[in-house]
Amino acid sequence: MRACVCGIALLLALPAFAQQDESTCVTCHELEVDESLALPVPEWRESVHAEHLVSCDACHGGDPRLEDGDESMSEEAGFLDNPSWTEMADYCGVCHEAIAERFTAGRFGRSILEGVRVATCATCHMQDGHRILVAAPEQIVTSDRCPGCPGVADADRWIELLRGLRASHDRLFARIAAVEAKGVELTDFRRRAGAVHETLVGSVHEFDDDSFDAAAFQAAREYKGLAERVSVVHGEADARVRLGVGLIAALVLLFGALLALLRSLR
Repeated sequence: MRACVCGIALLLALPAFAQQDESTCVTCHELEVDESLALPVPEWRESVHAEHLVSCDACHGGDPRLEDGDESMSEEAGFLDNPSWTEMADYCGVCHEAIAERFTAGRFGRSILEGVRVATCATCHMQDGHRILVAAPEQIVTSDRCPGCPGVADADRWIELLRGLRASHDRLFARIAAVEAKGVELTDFRRRAGAVHETLVGSVHEFDDDSFDAAAFQAAREYKGLAERVSVVHGEADARVRLGVGLIAALVLLFGALLALLRSLR
């Protein structure tokens, strides 16, 4: 019966499907009568996954090309059930491999191996169903938010540090954009700043005070150093602009003087 309903829904949605080039997972679930099965679609559309064109099958497997719901979500098509809390890191680690490795090797990952219920990827990134978001510093887990979980001992300190580092990160990229607006390419600076951010994010997912403190200190130092170097490049760019303007002004004056000289010789 479910396959029949999905088939009819897909026939009705074919023009939209062809235009949006979306998977049958989306078109079928979007038209589901059962609200619990339809709700993931609008949530997903507002997620960071949708923003980066990551669709249902990236997490849940299956074959999004098949129009029959039972076939597309069959074992043969590689469909995956929702993971348990102990499997979450492996599940998300298919794409987020580096982060999952840091989490698994960190304090929470070790706690899971000991059977202790702790926060997982879903705790911070899926608080609102399939509306998967980039976690903010304010979402650092605490025992208040996660009863029974050995949360971060001094979450407020972590949050304060992360807010400061995020501000440094944003200021740095604003400076880079300002320099690039003058025609100077700063790809290497962007790449290095991105690497600093990734290292810091990795340390957060270990949920270990010593690891985080070391990464936060290093990130602050590197952001400062990069900002200073970008400021130097910015100054050099401004100097080149001033030099160019000065040369143009001098050429204009010289041209004017030559014209005046030619007129006087006549």
